Amino acid sequence: MRNRGEKGQAVLLMLVAMGLFVFAALGLAIDGSQLYAQRQMAQVAADSAAQAGIMSIFDGTNTGANAYGTPPASAFTCASGDERTPCVYALKNGFGNGSDTVTVSFPASVNGTPLSIADPVPALQVTVTRNVNTTLMGLLGSKATAIKAIATAAIVDVVSPVPVIVTHPTMSGSLSSNGSPSITICGGPTQSIQINSSNATAFSASSSTKIDLSKAGPNDPGNCTTGTGANFGSFGAPASPTFTFLAGTAGKFIQPSSPIQDPLASVPQPARPSAAPAKVKLSRGASGCPAGARRQCYLYSPGLYTGGISVANETAVFKPGLYYMDGGGFSNGANGEMVMSTGFANDPVTGQGMVVFNTGVGTFNVGANAAANLVGAPLSSSYKGILFFQDRSSSAQDHYLGGNGTISLTGTIYITNDLATMKNNAAQFQTLHFQGNSGSSTLISGEIIVSALSMGGSPSIAMQLNPNATLHVRQVALVN
Repeated sequence: MRNRGEKGQAVLLMLVAMGLFVFAALGLAIDGSQLYAQRQMAQVAADSAAQAGIMSIFDGTNTGANAYGTPPASAFTCASGDERTPCVYALKNGFGNGSDTVTVSFPASVNGTPLSIADPVPALQVTVTRNVNTTLMGLLGSKATAIKAIATAAIVDVVSPVPVIVTHPTMSGSLSSNGSPSITICGGPTQSIQINSSNATAFSASSSTKIDLSKAGPNDPGNCTTGTGANFGSFGAPASPTFTFLAGTAGKFIQPSSPIQDPLASVPQPARPSAAPAKVKLSRGASGCPAGARRQCYLYSPGLYTGGISVANETAVFKPGLYYMDGGGFSNGANGEMVMSTGFANDPVTGQGMVVFNTGVGTFNVGANAAANLVGAPLSSSYKGILFFQDRSSSAQDHYLGGNGTISLTGTIYITNDLATMKNNAAQFQTLHFQGNSGSSTLISGEIIVSALSMGGSPSIAMQLNPNATLHVRQVALVN
């Protein structure tokens, strides 16, 4: 039988045990809260560093002391004073000093994420680790705990209709205007216009120029009935519009807006075909020649045109297929009209539409005191909806649409040099001029991808962007 002294000792032991339990629980609560807060801060730092790093690759600003991620991309650990973008942004968020470790790697794939095939380094991962000293828990033997945060950002491949893209990377005034032109865009993506130039004067549109995006955007089917607006983006300055800008309730002006690289860069230029047969006369009402045609109709066939096509004082009727201009360009002069044929079988590639490829000396010049109603290849074809296709390596040239006539074009106006060419020689680019008087009009049911865009006079230009277009565009996203 225990005595009273033993009973007192048991009570004391129980009180000590309970005290240790309460002490440990209190330590776990305090240190657990600290570790949770540190993990949250580490995740913010990793997210920020990953996004900034992939944006630097996307925008091509990872050069000089900030060079990293160039093929073959090798993982690295940030050092003290490291000027590479992920390291700088991790440090801005409090990680990268002392015992912290910030590592950057370049995964070749990310589960469930369609990476851009146009970018040799499409993904970047940042791992942040830190040893966090414990307080009360340290008395129980756990003096420090390692925390880790991982973030992955990528250049992803998304399907989207293509807006107006002005592709020159450095040009001053790559979008310019004089007079009082008006551009209205209906439907399409959340961003309707993108200027890629990094120049401090990337655009120089006059205050009398009106760009109306108030009915643009995915809420509109392309007829300006239900749109709520879309964005205008410019990579370079000015920081605000110099023109009259109608953005709608959902649109806004964005500067800087990261470049949208040429989504058609992977479309192969066509092979040189055999010579086209000579044009033949058509009777009014036959094969697409309008019954009320004011001038003689001629039927044109696809093939090679070494002297180009120049339509004047006639109505040109075009059969489906590829029209390859090797010198001379593609134009309609005074009293020249252009229409599509009817009654012919689908071309294997262009369907009932046409693609005009232009190389050599010669330009696109459509609409001077004339009319045109042309249709390009279908979006599902290898030409991805292109109507006018300029040789990407051609010398600098000026192309014209509008004039004083009425033009209706269904398809993409694709008149640009490739990015490598323009970077190597900033003076080698293609300029598309929209011109005309107050009586002229141009309707484009498609997209415009050009090196530089110039607007003059007072033409009315309307664009109806296809909400069902399925072209691929590069975008940056935090994916993990």
